[in-house]
Order: sequence, then C-alpha cells, then structure tokens
Amino acid sequence: MRLKGRRALVTGSSQGIGAEIARLFSKEGATVVVNHRPGEPHPEPVLNSIRRGGGKAIAVHADVSDPASVSAMFREIDAKLGGLDVLVNAAGLADRSLWGLTLEKTTLEMWQRVFAVDAFGTFLCTQGAVRLMDGGSSVVNVASIPALVGDTEGLVYASAKGAVISMTRMLAKMLAPKVRVNCMAFGSIATTWVDWLSKDQAESYRSAIPLKRFGRPSEAANLALFLAGAESSFITGQVVALDGGEAPR
Repeated sequence: MRLKGRRALVTGSSQGIGAEIARLFSKEGATVVVNHRPGEPHPEPVLNSIRRGGGKAIAVHADVSDPASVSAMFREIDAKLGGLDVLVNAAGLADRSLWGLTLEKTTLEMWQRVFAVDAFGTFLCTQGAVRLMDGGSSVVNVASIPALVGDTEGLVYASAKGAVISMTRMLAKMLAPKVRVNCMAFGSIATTWVDWLSKDQAESYRSAIPLKRFGRPSEAANLALFLAGAESSFITGQVVALDGGEAPR
C-alpha cells in the first residue's frame, strides 16, 4: 500500500474527481478526510464505499473560501487524526454560466466567486495543512490546461487556475524540504461538465485529443496518488499535464 499509515485531506471530495481520489487513497492505506461544503452532495456515499472496502474515513464540513470555516476544519482534523500528511486541493468552482461568455458579459462578481474557491481556497487549505504536517508531506493542487496554453472559453476559471500554478511553484520553494508541492493540470476529463455539451460539441472536443477520448476520473486519481506518495519523492514545484496530448508543449 503506497499510502499506508498516512492521513490525507481531499477537499471537494463528496463527488467527481475528488471522490475518486478519496476512494483510491483509502485503498492505498490512507485515513481519508472527505471534505464538502454546505449545498454540495452529502459525503455519505463516498464514506460508505470507503468503509465497505475496509478503509478509514471521516467527513469534515467546510467552505474552503471561508477562513473561519477552514480554520475550524483543521482544528477538527488535528483533534481527530493528530496531524496530516497529504493535502489534495481538489475543491473548485466551475459551472455552465462561466463558459461561452464574451469579455463584455464577464463580471467582477464571477472573478471574485471563482477565485474565492479555486485560488484563495487552495491558499487557505495549504496554510492550514502545513501547520499539521511533518517532513515528507505532500500537497497536490489542481489546475487546468487552458491556464497553461489559453483557450477561447472559461476565462475566469482558467485565470484562477493560473494563480494555482503560480502558487504551486512559489510554495514548492518556500516549503522545501519539509513539504513537496505539485500540481495536476487536467485536460478534458469526463465529469459533469460533459453534460453541458451537445453531441457535436462532445465529438469536437474528443477529436482534438490525440488519444481520441476523454480522460477518466480514475486516471486523475492515479496521478494524485503518484504525486502524494513516495514514488514522487524527488519531484516538487511541477505542473503535470493529464490531457491525452491535447495541449501543445
């Protein structure tokens, strides 16, 4: 087991890629903190699936964009687990209303809403986690391919993820050698956003990917496991693309 005896917090893990990461980490021996904020799907299905597999998990409610809520979450983690070894900042905000907008229709409120979760939430959770971490710990952030190469849609989301990439590179140097910090940059992974697409749009996305398919959440979880564990012990400050060859390098 690659995470045996480790304590891992996965934010935004009541659904989607975060839930897949939480389940895989548990299978690899970690005690997992499943985080979700009010209004998101309840974490019980994820907790139950982990426990049925013989794993250990607890749920901690917190809004990662709220400093007080984040502080309370880490106090609870410290009280229940006595520390933390791995943080995956999987919580993110992307909804259909943010796509397909012209510059004129993009509002400051959108920027504030998305940055509060994706950028500020990543910062607040990393700040809180590091206080509970010893040497050999790992932080794994989540970004997106458009933050690296640009796109015609999702300006606000990509910009927030660009901030996460910069934060990753800065924190990797600031926190070394105690804590490693890396980032996963996702291309087209088959999660709920695919439901926004028409059949023709989905085919257009697939045809632009050299591997001719969307990525699977399980593949994102596998990358998170690699970056969280000892196999990547000499890797920090890196942005690893998971995109089927979609973005030019």
